[in-house]
Amino acid sequence: IGMDLASIKEINNQAKTDVNLTATRTDTSHLNEDAKQAIGSRPVFGLKVNYDSDKYVQNFGSGSVSVAIPYALGANEKAENVKAVYVDDKGKVHWLENSTYDIKEKVLRFSTNHFSIYGIGYRQTSTSTTFTDISNHWAKEDIEIVVNRGLFSGTSATTFSPNMAMTRGMFVTTLGRLENADVSAYTKSSFSDVKSDAYYMGYIEWANKNNVVTGVGDNKFAPEQSITREQMAVIMSNYAKASDFTMPKVHTENTFADNAKISIYAKEAVKQMQMAGVLSGKNGNLFDPQGTATRAEVSAVLRRFMDSELQEE
Repeated sequence: IGMDLASIKEINNQAKTDVNLTATRTDTSHLNEDAKQAIGSRPVFGLKVNYDSDKYVQNFGSGSVSVAIPYALGANEKAENVKAVYVDDKGKVHWLENSTYDIKEKVLRFSTNHFSIYGIGYRQTSTSTTFTDISNHWAKEDIEIVVNRGLFSGTSATTFSPNMAMTRGMFVTTLGRLENADVSAYTKSSFSDVKSDAYYMGYIEWANKNNVVTGVGDNKFAPEQSITREQMAVIMSNYAKASDFTMPKVHTENTFADNAKISIYAKEAVKQMQMAGVLSGKNGNLFDPQGTATRAEVSAVLRRFMDSELQEE
């Protein structure tokens, strides 16, 4: 369990004295049928912060607490289907879509702003069997994870189109979904080429207001234009900054063979994302900065970003 400064301050504001943080292993016998079905025989913990014997910290305000629960996958379980769940005081089960199973460390990681009863749930998805065009694709696992997370949907009931170019509007939409951004208040576009009834309008407005994106000039955003790899790096860097997330440095800086082709405005972002392990190069140590980012590439980038975000917490 890890706590950020904001959560510690909130605990102090509520308790104003010493506290006890407990993680108690329990079972599902006292849970309702929905919870039992979701969790099965997997681990369940009661997480609490109490003070003055019988008082509890209700939430962590604007803070966030990261949790890692050790868990070894079952014989037929897939990592992308393992999610954290919590049971509220009315017995309702809530799935934590920001949870991610770390295959290497064999732990389920998630972040939360309150404590409750948390368990490891398993929710079967059918992306691998539904999408007939990803069965042998290098990004198959990444695609399944981001689809399961609700960031992407297929291009049809049976296809994902992994090699299709990603548009700027589509990319910003996936980031908005990752952020769980409430875009209902955005009813009018700031850009002349973004229609108010377009599916991505609210997400583009959210991104623009939070300095995640800017237009391409002349009051235009070019939502249907394919996003380039260097543009993707810049937007991801802006998103990390807007989320107050410091990108980790897990790799040494790599000077790509086509470094001179990377636009000046994008050089720092490309470096940051490369060192964080979120963006990688292509064959021949090329970054291909003006190359088009595909749906598969974006899936991989988002999955790596989510992993790094949870691990850093």
